[in-house]
Amino acid sequence: MTNLIRAWDWEPSIVIGCALVCAGYFWLERFRNLKRTICFLTGILLLLLNLVSPLDALADEYLLSAHTVQHFFLCLLIPPLLLLGIPDEFAKAVLRMRVAWPLRSAPFTWVMGVGVMLLWQVPILFDAALSNEPLHILQHVSLLAGGTLYWWPILSPAETARLPILSSISYLFTACLACSFLGAALTFGPSGIYSAYGPPEDSLHILSTLREQWGLDSATDQKLAGLIMWVPGCFVYLSAILAMLGRWYRAPEKQGELIALANLRLLESPAFFAI
Repeated sequence: MTNLIRAWDWEPSIVIGCALVCAGYFWLERFRNLKRTICFLTGILLLLLNLVSPLDALADEYLLSAHTVQHFFLCLLIPPLLLLGIPDEFAKAVLRMRVAWPLRSAPFTWVMGVGVMLLWQVPILFDAALSNEPLHILQHVSLLAGGTLYWWPILSPAETARLPILSSISYLFTACLACSFLGAALTFGPSGIYSAYGPPEDSLHILSTLREQWGLDSATDQKLAGLIMWVPGCFVYLSAILAMLGRWYRAPEKQGELIALANLRLLESPAFFAI
């Protein structure tokens, strides 16, 4: 497995791109909020590791499950971290732009996030992306962009752009159903759905290890890919739903506190005694 451990691909465009994004973020944020900064930088670090680490080598040539992990990060983990790191004033400035109308439409962001994920799982498109580098880049960029659009109504730094709590729960639950459907289709469907993961060229000379020691033949690999999409994927959505329910549960208490405070101020008001 030494060849796999050494299979880091420090693609200059990826490394320079991540460095420029970090530089722009530091110029914009200037460490005014440590929590935001940590979230954003963690998202960029995960993006970099996702694209240059040995995971990318496994995903491109050997394992559908590794490719599914990549997509899991691009759609469900990295976008929320990036959104949690965006400064409020920047988000509000974006919303004031005319071209920001898609960010105000939850049906549009849902379709873009979930639709892009489902679209790239179509076998003919999935196989084509693995054999065509520009198309593969487009796949990764669109998944990241679609994931960011999807999470915007839930985690937007601008509170006015967020969905109400009950709408958020419906928004998340329907995406969870779509993810479950896709995961179940891979887990229980016929093996060999993606021809790109037929006998690989084995450029790293690790195929025997994957097949014999790890037990990852093509059928097992496909089932594992489906389970990754199904279980951890839905766990992310359900965790967000629980967070929304927590906000909903706490909301009446906050409203009660506001009412009590208003009544107290009324009692202390000279106008009250005048009555």
